[in-house]
Amino acid sequence: MPNAADRQDSRKNIFVDARAWPLPPERRLAGLPLFLRTLLALERAGAGAVVVHAGEHRGRLERLLARRAPRIPVTFTDAAPEPTPAVVAPAFEACALYEPARLSDAVAGRLSPAGAVWCPLADEADLARASGLLWRSLRKPIENDGVVAYFLGRPVSRLISRLIIATPITPNQVTVLSGLTALAGAFALTRNLILGAALYWLSFVLDCVDGELARLKYQGSRTGQWLDTVADDTATVGFSIGLSWLLFDAHPTWAWVGFAAAGAYALSCIPVYRALRQLPTVDTAQYPYFFMGEKGAAATEKNLWTHLAYGFRRDVILFIHLIFSLFGFLWGMYALQLTINAGMAFITWLDVTVKALRGR
Repeated sequence: MPNAADRQDSRKNIFVDARAWPLPPERRLAGLPLFLRTLLALERAGAGAVVVHAGEHRGRLERLLARRAPRIPVTFTDAAPEPTPAVVAPAFEACALYEPARLSDAVAGRLSPAGAVWCPLADEADLARASGLLWRSLRKPIENDGVVAYFLGRPVSRLISRLIIATPITPNQVTVLSGLTALAGAFALTRNLILGAALYWLSFVLDCVDGELARLKYQGSRTGQWLDTVADDTATVGFSIGLSWLLFDAHPTWAWVGFAAAGAYALSCIPVYRALRQLPTVDTAQYPYFFMGEKGAAATEKNLWTHLAYGFRRDVILFIHLIFSLFGFLWGMYALQLTINAGMAFITWLDVTVKALRGR
């Protein structure tokens, strides 16, 4: 009688049937060939290996995998799958869009592959419907995204994502562009307050784009998460220095205060980064402040502090900067950034101190 380990090994082999293909295998859906999207979705859902029944499409599918393949092993066969007495390995249709929330259960054998289908891909109408489902899946709940990002940032970022989804542009490249745009905004402040604030806001929109591309094209990585985090903090420090520099000639004391606050914020990133190294996702919103709990501001169960944290969200701060710039309110922008930098530095080092005392 097979033991539990044998049953677990049997579930690792996933069968994908690509023989009955109503659409060309190279046909793209949100930037990815349909066949490759199926394999990457299975990899994300926990598949350990994939056996593909390709039929006459084998050569075309192998050429697709030569350009990009999942990290899990993929083999081709002309034979029908032979279920073991222990467990029948699930067989997935390559010409279907699977819902991520249910795909893991289907891969583990707790749900039939048909039960995980989001949308069949039998014709162009199905393809259009599947595209709509994927783009709508990018929408986060307003309580997670924030009001400003939900209503003003995401509509623009999704438009940009749609324009570049079929290009070779990668999420990491967009992240770098986002950081450079923010630094350009810091420099532009010395020429035109509105232009600088607008570029800073654009950097936030691009920061949304990189995540959307990563999710749709399965190009997310821990390296990308670190790059995104460092780019955001670099943008914050750079923009703070730009605002303080504007005051240097007329108010050098206040300028040096702004420089010091920006430096304090930069130093406060060190303990945050140390903590993020231990988390499965590199996300500053999940930094576990002692007064927020294990998941930080991203916790599912909100308390007073997690609600107040929405006022310190980057999208809110950048939007206020944009409004202030329209009225030429430089001191308001300076005061806001000074408060954010000094406040975040104080809270972070307070958190470090409290945790250190609790550990003694």
